[in-house]
Amino acid sequence: MKALQDLAIFVEAAKHGSLTGAARQLDVSPAVASAAIKRLETELGSPLFVRSTRSLRLTQQGEQFLRYSEQALDLLQQGQQQLQNADKIQGSLLISAPSDLGRDVILPLLDAFMSLYPNISTRLSLSDEQAKLFSQPIDIAIRYGVLSDSSMIAMPLVKDNRRVLVASPEYLAQHKRPRILWI
Repeated sequence: MKALQDLAIFVEAAKHGSLTGAARQLDVSPAVASAAIKRLETELGSPLFVRSTRSLRLTQQGEQFLRYSEQALDLLQQGQQQLQNADKIQGSLLISAPSDLGRDVILPLLDAFMSLYPNISTRLSLSDEQAKLFSQPIDIAIRYGVLSDSSMIAMPLVKDNRRVLVASPEYLAQHKRPRILWI
C-alpha cells in the first residue's frame, strides 16, 4: 500500500503546491512526503515537480500523471465504499400484480417495505393481464389462480385461500342455480 500512499502524497502536494502542506494534510513528516515523491519519480523515470526553495510546481509530465493519479485514488475510494456498503440491501424491485390486489393489499405494504429498505427503489406495475416474466424485466409477479406455465416457480402467499361463490335468493330465483362450478 506504500504506492497508494505515494500517490496520495503526490496529489496533495500538487493541490497545495507544497510538500509541507501535503505532509500536514496527510499527517506525515515532510521527509516522508519528499521520499514518496522521489520514489514515484524514480519509478516513473520522469520528474513530476520543478522544485525551488519556496515553491513546487508540476512539470508537464506531472500534470499528465496527476489526472490519472486522481482518477485512480477516486476509483479506489469508490471500491472501498462499495465494500463497506456490501452488507446493505440495495437495488431495484419491479412487482407486477392484478390491479385490485395491487391497490388494496400490496400498495399499502410497500410504504412499510420502503421504510425498512430505503436503498431499494420499488415499482409496482398493475395489470390484469398475465405478466410476461421472460420478456419483461419483472422481479416478482403476484397472480390469482393456477399457473399456466409449469416451468415457473410459484409460492402460495395464502394457504388454502378458497373462493366462495354467493348469490342472493332473488338472483337464484331469477337466473337459476349454476350447475357447473370451475375451481
